Amino acid sequence: MSSFLQCRRVCLFSSLRQNVRDAAFYSPPVLNSSVNLGFLISRRTLCSLSEVKLDDVGNQNPSLKSFTVSYLVNSCGLSLESAKSNSRFVNLVSSKKPDTVLALFKEHGFSTDQITSVIKSFPRVLSLSPEDILLPKLMFFNSIGFSNSDTAKMISSCPKTLSFSLHKRLIPCYDSLKSILVDEESVVKCLKRGYRCFSLDIAQTLSQRLHVCKELGVPDKSIKWLVQASPYTFFSPEKKFNEVLNRVCSYGFDPKKAGFVHAMLAFDWTSESTMERKLKLFQRFGWSKEDFVAAVMRFPNCTTVSDEKIVYTMEFLVNDIGLEAKDIVARPVVLGLSMEKRIKPRSRVISLLVSEGLVEKEDVNYFTMLKMKSSEFVDKFVVKHQKEMPELMQTLRKV
Repeated sequence: MSSFLQCRRVCLFSSLRQNVRDAAFYSPPVLNSSVNLGFLISRRTLCSLSEVKLDDVGNQNPSLKSFTVSYLVNSCGLSLESAKSNSRFVNLVSSKKPDTVLALFKEHGFSTDQITSVIKSFPRVLSLSPEDILLPKLMFFNSIGFSNSDTAKMISSCPKTLSFSLHKRLIPCYDSLKSILVDEESVVKCLKRGYRCFSLDIAQTLSQRLHVCKELGVPDKSIKWLVQASPYTFFSPEKKFNEVLNRVCSYGFDPKKAGFVHAMLAFDWTSESTMERKLKLFQRFGWSKEDFVAAVMRFPNCTTVSDEKIVYTMEFLVNDIGLEAKDIVARPVVLGLSMEKRIKPRSRVISLLVSEGLVEKEDVNYFTMLKMKSSEFVDKFVVKHQKEMPELMQTLRKV
């Protein structure tokens, strides 16, 4: 008898726990967004996946384990090895709910490969309610300007996005970005550029970052540029953000000028050890540390150019063209230009014109010539001399 009572007590407790868990799914949403989200008001919405406690049933049931693995392989496209590994994170008692999840993805433009990618990275999505949890989030992305294909690309690239609370993370993230970027189109471009934006705690970080930038005198337009160009830089963890900021300031960049935020982006991508390596690389061509700092201030992205590209470009400009290495300090932007599509073809055209006496070498500003738009270069150096040298256009086929 005691065993019977004990068994009944366990069943009652499990039932109570399930009821409490279900109640978490239906907390009323609190909307605070400029986006039209009226479709969510009458819908019972799950605020966060973190509130979900997946059933433990099946952890010790071989038949359910076998069904889960079979479903992941046959319906979701996972390999047997991947299915076995991912079955630790989801237990499926039937195909009813996961079938509706897959159907929802297909209805919203997800390809078979994208669905497989989502399931492989986030198998627990199969246990979520399509109507109460997933659909409101997909509709939210549509409401802010994402097409179905945009949403499918974002979710398949970062499935974790579906685990975030709609009202505590997704909407506040969008609102925070919109408060800086202002128009919806800019926000969408920013989100498309950084699919993992929603994984950043933007709403909590925004005021602190704005305060720091305002104290330094960074203009609003520069802040807007940095957020849109690289939200990961602006909303990076505080320690990393301050580290990058201190490094940029130590190089003497003026916060009031656009180069400051360009430097922040470049320095965020380049560690201090990499910066030291770049310095030694340029010193091989006769640059001093002061030259290197001056070049970085003029073109911060020279720190992100690969070592091989730097050597290739410097050797060509110095050895083949005859420029002084010091000349490049004042015009380091040439280091970022394509050798095969711009520098070499245009250099060849100028060389041909000089050899035929059609252009005087002294009359050609090499750096200006490289920075010209393609149409401008063609008009000035190709069309003008095409009758005398018809091969010039063929030489420029890669420009």
